[in-house]
Amino acid sequence: MLSASTLRFVKFALIISLIGLMTACGKRHGDEKSSQSLVSVNGDEVTVHQVNSELQRLNIQPAQQEAAGRRIVQGLVDRQILVQAALKEKLDRKPIVMQAIENAKAQILAEVYLQSRFSSLVKPTSAEIADYRAQHPAIFANRKIYTTDQAVFILGAANADQIKTIVKLKSLKDLEQWLTAHSVKYQVTRISHAAETLPPQLLLKFGQMSIGQMVFINSNDPNGRTEAVSLAEIKDAPIAEKDSTPLIEGMLIQQKRKLAIEAEMKRLHNEAKIEYINKKYDPANAPKQEIIKEPIKSNEGSQGQSKGNAENSVTKGLSGL
Repeated sequence: MLSASTLRFVKFALIISLIGLMTACGKRHGDEKSSQSLVSVNGDEVTVHQVNSELQRLNIQPAQQEAAGRRIVQGLVDRQILVQAALKEKLDRKPIVMQAIENAKAQILAEVYLQSRFSSLVKPTSAEIADYRAQHPAIFANRKIYTTDQAVFILGAANADQIKTIVKLKSLKDLEQWLTAHSVKYQVTRISHAAETLPPQLLLKFGQMSIGQMVFINSNDPNGRTEAVSLAEIKDAPIAEKDSTPLIEGMLIQQKRKLAIEAEMKRLHNEAKIEYINKKYDPANAPKQEIIKEPIKSNEGSQGQSKGNAENSVTKGLSGL
């Protein structure tokens, strides 16, 4: 396994080398590049295409693009100076850097292929969106914010009998009194959870609890770390139908994309001639719990996300659910 310092070097060198490649490509266009060049660094150009690419990648709003463009240009100038210094020392020829570049190239090509195939999918119908919303009332129509007091403490595996005692306690106050009496250190933190950020089982449990009730998490942890969660407050925070529509649309498109990618991967696997030279890595020979069947994931973001914190939370939470 590579050390942290080596990995940092690889990332740095990879950036250096890739920029070097971009710079080299920019030199071949002759007079055409002059109208696109913004800065010359020892004969290497920083172009408007590079700046626009960075603006797009960073999702800079139009009103801020001029100021951001200046900062980006200075960053590209600094980066180009580093590229030239690295190439002068022939860092791009180091085997570890060459391998990192090949790995990055392969990953980029795989992701671009998937994005080119599945970037545009048929949008969900109104009926599909309405059905999805109806199937997830706790996330939309009946959405709630749960505020909890969470006590964390460690008893240790040797205190199994004590753990059996404390899980019978009814309130956080009773727990604190017991922990204090037994000289057990603990910490209580108040945290608010949107419904969609909770694991499904815990969300179901919270829906059955009333204010002041307590539930224990990880009471069987081998390291003895236990968390007691007491429900302090419940607030209704429904998401209106008009606000939930773009979120649900994005989630359904994500689902369709996932299914389409899985189908495409299956097709490509069937057409490919795959031979495992080392049989140890053949999924057919691996224990069932080690078999991984997950397609390459695109870095393309959800198309239905909104700017509001609640909507971002819903999108991330539904991805987890």
